[in-house]
Amino acid sequence: MRGHISKIAAACGLVMATALLITALPAEALAAGDSADWRPTFDLVMRWVNFLILFFVIVKFSRAPIKSFLENKKQEIADKVKALEAEKKKILRDIDASRQQLENSRERLEQLKKKILAEGEKNRQKIIDTAKNESKLMLAGAGQKVNSRIQKAADTLKAELVDLAASIALEKLPAEISEQDNQKFINLFLTEITER
Repeated sequence: MRGHISKIAAACGLVMATALLITALPAEALAAGDSADWRPTFDLVMRWVNFLILFFVIVKFSRAPIKSFLENKKQEIADKVKALEAEKKKILRDIDASRQQLENSRERLEQLKKKILAEGEKNRQKIIDTAKNESKLMLAGAGQKVNSRIQKAADTLKAELVDLAASIALEKLPAEISEQDNQKFINLFLTEITER
């Protein structure tokens, strides 16, 4: 900061020295003749001198700050570009990681589907086997019930046939058996009892 102030002071001193030089020149030197046409030329020369002094001061004292400012902006922009490139790389890595996770998820989903289908098929087969066993047991139980009913019906039929035969025999035998046949049956019965 002090360097800039000293440079500005030196420039101001230069401007003042030039102004003093111009004012200290004798009026005769400025007025080379009695004619009044020297004033526009003098004004033009002074404008060029002022322009050159101003240009020199601006170039001398603002070149370093402008250069520094531009360098800082350049560095700032370069840093931003680097940061954006780093962020872009990070985002690309994140996208790749997301794609990989998506692919892994798809593979896991396929494996899970296959596992569920296999488990479902296994359960289906187990249900079919259980149903077959239960149907065999039910058929066996039904067969036993049918056999039991048939046996019961056969026993009932036999009992009814025996009862019917006995009732028919009781109706027809008394007319068919005579007193002699009766005596024979009694003797036969008595013989069997005595032999025992």
